[in-house]
Amino acid sequence: MGTTAGLPIDVDHVIQIELPTPFPVGPVNVYLIQAEKLTLVDTGPNTDQNWQLLNQALAKHGFSIRDIEQIVLTHHHVDHMGMLHRILQVHPVPVYGHPNCRPWLRREPDFFAWHDDFFMSFYREMNVPEALWHHFKGFLQQMEKLAGKTDLTGTLQEGEPIPGMSEWRVVETKGHAQSHIALYRERDGLLVAGDHIIRHISSNAIIEPPLTPGAERAKPLLQYMDNLRKCAAMPVTLTLSGHGEAVDDLPALVDARLAKVEERAEKIKMLLAGGATTAFEVVQALFPGKYKQELGLTVSEVVGHLDVLLERKEIVAEKKGMCITYRPV
Repeated sequence: MGTTAGLPIDVDHVIQIELPTPFPVGPVNVYLIQAEKLTLVDTGPNTDQNWQLLNQALAKHGFSIRDIEQIVLTHHHVDHMGMLHRILQVHPVPVYGHPNCRPWLRREPDFFAWHDDFFMSFYREMNVPEALWHHFKGFLQQMEKLAGKTDLTGTLQEGEPIPGMSEWRVVETKGHAQSHIALYRERDGLLVAGDHIIRHISSNAIIEPPLTPGAERAKPLLQYMDNLRKCAAMPVTLTLSGHGEAVDDLPALVDARLAKVEERAEKIKMLLAGGATTAFEVVQALFPGKYKQELGLTVSEVVGHLDVLLERKEIVAEKKGMCITYRPV
């Protein structure tokens, strides 16, 4: 299965399969769960190498693609669902996930046009130069090549049972993605957490367009913090992550993640007190060597912490022309 704190993991009826990704987070973990139905949780990104590795891993455990009876997605990001369409072409099976996965899987032109419009307006408000936005748009188009057009068979939401997995229930864990769920097995406290819980790095709370044009955007870092606390309060004995090693002390990791949020929020408040006025100025100050290559992640990081400070009424925001400015109270 892997290791946690250097110890071997023996998890009943759960097989971990590690697949490479082109992202800094490193390889992705997908899970084969032997319940009433043989269930694949996530798929990995769509590459020929991953297709070969997935088939080899299944064969090692006495299975093949055609033995999989259903697929559950923890969220819609391409490193977790990119190979879905390839599996379904060979072996059509039911696919389950949060309803918010749907527009990303269906890949309808109207949704992606709205996606582009939202970010053009959002980045203007954050004072991000237009040249950087166009670079980011090109990056998103490259990411689209790692996934194909599919759809959900059925949806999963908080507390609901999962078809073919009577011991498991859904835990909604929005924050990293607006489609994010975790799977919880009550009999032994096992949590399959996707990217909500990662041992070696904090999970980016990524800004997304609202699914309905004109609606207010979600505040993902606030969601992420709330859902971290929710999971830490559950009787979880072991957490299997979407990347890296398992976590055997979830409350301690949650405390560390929340402390990091507080530390960064204070640093951003100091930058605003020192003369920074826009989100992009804070991005440049915090991530001088990274923001051009990781625009979406760095802007999401800063805006998430600005959302936290605004929620606490420690800063105020003002719209000046097309740009939003911030200052300490």
